[in-house]
Amino acid sequence: MHDAIRTSTRPKRHTLSFMLLALFSALFLFLGACNNGDDDMAEASAPADFDVPAAAADDSGERLARPEPEAAMAADDMGPAEEEGGLAVPTALTPANLGRDIIYTAEISVQADDVTAASREAVAIVQGLGGIVFSQTTRTEPLPRTAITFKVLPDNFSTALDRLAGVGKLVDQSISSDDVTEIIVDLRSRIITAEASVERLRNFLQQATDLEDVAELERELLDRETTLERLRGQLRTLQDQVDLATITLTIAQSPTVLPDTGIMVTAWVSEDADDPCLGVQNITVEPDAKVYLCLEVENTGTSALTDVEVSTRNLRLNLDNFQTIQGRFSRIEANELMAAVLTLPIEEGRLAGRVATRGLPIELEVTATPIDFDGTALDEVWGESVVWVQVDTDDALPGFGDSVSDGASGVVAVFSVILIVVGVLLPFLPIIAVIVALIWWIRRRSHKKKEE
Repeated sequence: MHDAIRTSTRPKRHTLSFMLLALFSALFLFLGACNNGDDDMAEASAPADFDVPAAAADDSGERLARPEPEAAMAADDMGPAEEEGGLAVPTALTPANLGRDIIYTAEISVQADDVTAASREAVAIVQGLGGIVFSQTTRTEPLPRTAITFKVLPDNFSTALDRLAGVGKLVDQSISSDDVTEIIVDLRSRIITAEASVERLRNFLQQATDLEDVAELERELLDRETTLERLRGQLRTLQDQVDLATITLTIAQSPTVLPDTGIMVTAWVSEDADDPCLGVQNITVEPDAKVYLCLEVENTGTSALTDVEVSTRNLRLNLDNFQTIQGRFSRIEANELMAAVLTLPIEEGRLAGRVATRGLPIELEVTATPIDFDGTALDEVWGESVVWVQVDTDDALPGFGDSVSDGASGVVAVFSVILIVVGVLLPFLPIIAVIVALIWWIRRRSHKKKEE
């Protein structure tokens, strides 16, 4: 019994062991699949390395080198270049060897007291760094100015900028870089293709026997050779720009800052003695009125005005009678106003002895000497203003006094005319006397003959 039972239970134990083994195997396979999936997801989510387009082989058969990750990280960690002597702002662009083809350009504008000396210093700086003067334009009028284009190695680009900015006062600075790696790679690839095409056409041309085929192949070969040379020229130009950085320096004459001086003159005329500075610039008054001339002189500069003098161009006025109502003639401070009033009587329609019935201008000119903060006299400043005074004419009939005055004026006028005539004839009196005597003698002789 016992043997039969043992024999019947062995197959069951083997089956159980097999099932457990299969279960553990499935579990291990499941865990491995999960790990592989996680790795794939990690790789998919990981950032891509610094990618460079595939470079075609150049003429020497070499390929452009792909930058190492350390170089890319170093380029990202680069900060602004330290400020050196003469440069007002730090140069943020520092060329680095990243295995790329980059064109570096910069434009600098400075001001200098001596443009010629600053130009020589700039040339010496660039030549000391192994650079060259590519072009230079200079003018002397109206203000000295020069523009110089330099070519330097990219490794000396930042140093040259720092030193050139120190030849004067830095006014403006512009720095730029242009990555032309893809353009150069494309040009080299197109050049290789064009060279192969030209070589094929040359082979075809050597094998051609028909004249039409030869002519067609020659035209096609000329076009492709032209295209090839154009591509080579473009590549040379870009390569030259990459090999040598370009810096354009403009040096201008420093502006001469003069002290701020200025004067503004305004005149008013009024019949109101209380406030004549509220008058007008054209006035009509009675023949025996009084007018009040108001003169305002404002210092519009930052330097004080001294020795303020007033003059008239067309009238003889006693300008010493000006009465100041604000400020003083001896000194007018910056942004201050001096005001003075002069009384002008009108007598029988005349102002300062001149008839004003048709309007009489009063032209005032003011001159002053500015002085600097240290008392230095500066160039004289001046200003002018004009007012008009017209006397109203009286259309009524003249009185006895006016008639007598007009008659006396007429007699004086006639007597003046007679004197003028006598003055004109006086040099001819001897000739006239001779002519009169000759006429008298001829008449007398003629009379005696008649009596005989």
